[in-house]
Amino acid sequence: MLITGIKSRPVYDELTPMASGLNHLAAAQGSGGKPLVRLLGAMTPEQLAATTVLYSTESFTAQNYLFDLQQFRVRELAVFATNADAVRGLDASLATAKMGTRLYLSGSEGFIGTSMQVATSYGMNRDEVLREHAGSFVRRVWCAHCGHYSENVTHRVFVCPGCELNLIVRDHYSGRLAAFQGVKADSEVPGEMPENEELDT
Repeated sequence: MLITGIKSRPVYDELTPMASGLNHLAAAQGSGGKPLVRLLGAMTPEQLAATTVLYSTESFTAQNYLFDLQQFRVRELAVFATNADAVRGLDASLATAKMGTRLYLSGSEGFIGTSMQVATSYGMNRDEVLREHAGSFVRRVWCAHCGHYSENVTHRVFVCPGCELNLIVRDHYSGRLAAFQGVKADSEVPGEMPENEELDT
């Protein structure tokens, strides 16, 4: 059977100000705004003045913390309509970041995962980044057959938009891919499909 008892999920942090940071970059989406508000509330005025906030209003839980975030005197608050735009904004910010920058990420697994891929591409070390999950556990799934990424997957079996195969979502999370793996659902016994249960989202 393709589903094993082995499950892996990313291990998350709690966002708290990193005293070692000379500059602070915080990126969040939707429900991730709540941990960000808590983080900013714990910062000193000097830390706030050295903080850039990137916030996507796209949300899977209809949560929006933009008003709360606007109450803080940060260096810059950039607002994005989509998570993909916020990740591109993060890429642009890290391209000009200086030594001593500390990164804070909060939101869905998919948002945090893709943001971590960007951070890793700039050589950020794990001790320079804090990640806090907030909101839904909808899954980002990578198709092992065509390489397509599907966002916001909620059921064990779904049709891949890239190759149109019925995929089963495995419970192993890949940090390198920032996604769970999807494999052909009836590969062991052609035509025999597993139960399409809701994932533990």
